[in-house]
Amino acid sequence: MMLTARAKSFVIMLIPITVFCGSFYLFYKRAQEGLRGRDLILTSAVINRPLPKAHLVNLYGESLDDERLRHSKVMLVFMMPDCPACDLENEFLKTVINSRQDIEFFYIIPFGGKDQMLRLAQNKYALEPFYDVGSDLSRDLEIYQVPIKIFVENGIIKKVWLNATIDQRKQTEFKDWLRSV
Repeated sequence: MMLTARAKSFVIMLIPITVFCGSFYLFYKRAQEGLRGRDLILTSAVINRPLPKAHLVNLYGESLDDERLRHSKVMLVFMMPDCPACDLENEFLKTVINSRQDIEFFYIIPFGGKDQMLRLAQNKYALEPFYDVGSDLSRDLEIYQVPIKIFVENGIIKKVWLNATIDQRKQTEFKDWLRSV
């Protein structure tokens, strides 16, 4: 079968597109597998360990007493005000925060410019946000993506919930997870 010049040029043009799409798919798949692996490492690295020292401040520069994070039951919610998944997470968390009066929730902004991030977060979140000064807590917990929720009991990290709960299935799973703590 003879191909016309036009058909030949089409086939030649199709080869790099096919290679690009195949490469992109393989890269994306590997990246997703890498994230899942890192998530498992993060979880196993912090469970049953003491919560590292934290220096958290609010919009007005007032420091949150680090000991407040070490009493009873605490949920640390790491979020960014310029993160669309975090916005959805915040909307969902508004519906569950009051379901556990025995757990004190804290929203923490782990990175970015302190003043800019706190201004963006002002009046946006269900709770007052605090900024992780120097990203020390985030670095010690190996948090490099948001949203992440960390449950702490009496200063010891007990559970970690990775990623957003933006679909109904994940929201139900999180509510069950929250009831279990």
